[in-house]
Amino acid sequence: MRHKKAGKRLGRRKEERVALQRNLTAALFDQFGEEKEFIFTTVTKAKWVKPFAERCITLGVKGYRELQKAADANGTTVAELRRQQTEEKKKFKDFSPKVREHLSRSIHLRRQAVSKLRNPNTVRQLFEKIAPRYLDRPGGYLRVLKTNRSHLGDAADVALLGFVEAAESQEG
Repeated sequence: MRHKKAGKRLGRRKEERVALQRNLTAALFDQFGEEKEFIFTTVTKAKWVKPFAERCITLGVKGYRELQKAADANGTTVAELRRQQTEEKKKFKDFSPKVREHLSRSIHLRRQAVSKLRNPNTVRQLFEKIAPRYLDRPGGYLRVLKTNRSHLGDAADVALLGFVEAAESQEG
């Protein structure tokens, strides 16, 4: 009996569940900014992975806010601050203490996201494209929509896991 055992097991070992969580989240984040900002998966998997992906987006939003604070303290924009770090190769110690404080917090949040997702390209996508869109939103970045489709092999219900504010709503 599984009394008082929280969470879904999905018929997998722990390592497989963690890998599934990371892969589904990476697949969802890779769809961001394209025509379709969603993925299809089973209802159970979609409901299971949604909190994990939202926590990752929250890390991205917090990291981007810290980057904005660092840029404000430096008297530049976020893009200019990134350019200084990459193209001009400005050293961390050359920034003022206030800028360094915010930069180090942003780096810490980015490292936390890397430890959760294990994919640097996905984390880059999260911090550079996804987080700026959701700065003003206090949470609830994703939604699960049930479809009338089902898998052929096991007849599992299929759901759509996607971002709440699609690209069309941003343009209008």
